[in-house]
Parts: sequence; C-alpha cells; structure tokens
Amino acid sequence: MDLQLTNRVALVTGAASGIGQHVALGFAKAGAKLIVNDVNAEGLAETVSAIEAIGGEAIPAAVDITDLKAVEAMIEAGNKAFGKIDILVNNAALLTEHKLYLDTDPAACEREIRVILFGSMHCTRAVLPGMVARGYGKILNIATDAARVGQEREANYSAAKGGVISFTKSIAKEVGRHNINVNVVSPGATNSPMRIGLQEALKETLGEAQWLAREEKVKRLYPLRRIGEMEDITNAVLFLTSDAARQITGQILSVNGGFAMVG
Repeated sequence: MDLQLTNRVALVTGAASGIGQHVALGFAKAGAKLIVNDVNAEGLAETVSAIEAIGGEAIPAAVDITDLKAVEAMIEAGNKAFGKIDILVNNAALLTEHKLYLDTDPAACEREIRVILFGSMHCTRAVLPGMVARGYGKILNIATDAARVGQEREANYSAAKGGVISFTKSIAKEVGRHNINVNVVSPGATNSPMRIGLQEALKETLGEAQWLAREEKVKRLYPLRRIGEMEDITNAVLFLTSDAARQITGQILSVNGGFAMVG
C-alpha cells in the first residue's frame, strides 16, 4: 500500500533515539520531510545524518517541549523551513524511576508528567492553528498499554500517558471538523532502548539464568509469544498518519501482541 506520505512534513518529538528515531526514519523512507525534536542535540544530529544518508531531508530542533514558548518557536521555524507541518507525532517521554509509587521522588514524578503530558499538549497547541488554517492535519500520540490496564512500578509514567489518551479523545472531537485526525498508538512491551536498559539492569540483579526464565514467563503473557519491535510501532504510526486512515480519529490502537485486549 502506498501511504502517499511523499512531501508531507512531519514533526517527531523524542527523535534522538529509540522509537522516535525509528519513526522519523520510517517517515523519511516513505518520502516525508522531517523536523526532529529532542533535548539531546548529539542524538538529533545522528538522526538527521541517518535520514540524509537515505536521501531524506530533516532539520533538528533541540528544544525542551515543557517550555511552551520554545515549542512555539520550533513550530515557527518548521513552518519557515518547509512551509507547513502536516503531521505531529508526540513521542517524547521519560521513565525516570522503576519503583513502587511510594518510593518514587515527587520531583521525578512531576518531570515525567511535564514531558509526557504537558509536552504533548504544548506541541499540539502550537501546531494546530496551522493545521486548522490549511484544513488538514494528523496528530499521533504515543501512549502505553500500562496507561490502559495499569502497571506496578510505573504509576507516574502510566498516569501521564493516561492523560495523553484522554487529551487525544477530547482534541479529536474538537478538530475533526477541520479535517484533522488525532489518534493514539499504545505499545505493549517493545524492544526499545528504554526497555532494553531496564532488562539489562534486571539481568544484573537477577543473574542471566533467572532473568531468562522471567523473560519466558513475560512472553507467555502475549498470545503472539513475542516482544514487540520498534518497526511494529513505526508501521502503525505511518498508517494512522496517512490518508489511508482518513476515517479513523479519536482511537487508541494497541500494538501489543494481544497482551491487553481493551475495548
């Protein structure tokens, strides 16, 4: 299927590594132009180089999305560079602590919520006027199935992502009349750098044999008996931000191997 993303302009947040970087490269391979955002300028430079290496076009935006003024300047620069922004992917997130809620640092909790929820809201606020004026736009928010069914040791992260899901549904109702689609891709366990880092820490704590046994138990929770890969997320994002999905809005698509079959 040709998703007809050639010459579309996409802004992807959290694009210095992991899923965000993979999604940005997916857009580039599909012919889109990119604005890639992260606070990690070095990682962004690597993303831009990777995009250019496959013949794509991208500009970096090393901006803290918790700062609305900085986000507005980023959108202005993107519009100046490419003339428009057709697609926004709110992917930026951080999981600062993998602890029981009462053991977490309140300041870390606030930081997670500011980046995940307020960051997504700031980027949406800044990009929507141009989309409304042009009568076209796609907004795709990355959530997590932990926000849909709960997950111990991720209460702060899950709460922030749950806010993103609610925000998505509300905005979809507000801007649908302007031919703007707003949806969520909600991953289950995915072999991203974030998960791999957590697994390496667990392996060190448990020992390799016990960790392998634990990983097999985890896989048995998934009907497809596999942990997701970043390309699984990218494929869903590209579809939902294409015109092939023009009749889909306000929806949460779990890409989770069947782990949680939430209605």
